[in-house]
Amino acid sequence: MNKLSKDKRDKVILFCLIFVGLAGVLYTFVLGAQKDQLASVNKQLVTGRDKLSKADRLNRSAPSIEANLKMNQKLIEERLESMAPQGQYYYWFFKLIDQFREDEKLSPAFVIDITQPEFIEAGLLPNFPYKAASFGVRLNGRFHDVGRFIADLENHYPYFRVQSLKMAPQRGNAMAAGLVKGAALPLTPQNDNLVVELRVVTLIRGGTT
Repeated sequence: MNKLSKDKRDKVILFCLIFVGLAGVLYTFVLGAQKDQLASVNKQLVTGRDKLSKADRLNRSAPSIEANLKMNQKLIEERLESMAPQGQYYYWFFKLIDQFREDEKLSPAFVIDITQPEFIEAGLLPNFPYKAASFGVRLNGRFHDVGRFIADLENHYPYFRVQSLKMAPQRGNAMAAGLVKGAALPLTPQNDNLVVELRVVTLIRGGTT
């Protein structure tokens, strides 16, 4: 086999270097770009499939969502009915407390007084669409009866808040007042009737006064 001359050998080497360089350029700028584009397309495909899967699950759960929405809407309407109606705050609250007292089997004298409402902010959430009415209530009864009445009232009406509770022995009876050298005895179940002052806060339907 004849040996290549130095000039031909240099040309072959140069051609190989040019070929390798061109191959590298093609791979970097053509094949590499296509590879990146393919990866981007695959990523978009995965994202699209995920969205499609979520949409399919949401579509299949639509009847259940609609049923829950109707149930919650009905529940809201029922609870709105239990709120104080506009313009009838005092009458509504008076009838409610009096009926509750009767259901608790307490005497008519148990509720001494109910004041006209004071209108306040509910203070539950920012921009809450309802205001609140605060009623003053005075009770007269034995320690156990008063405690049971307040506890049952809050349990029966979960949207009521009892605040500013004050208790004192009923005046007009030395034993009940517990007066010993001008000092009042501690309030205990053994003492006689108590006079209790408290405030009951409740939401107002419609959020206006």
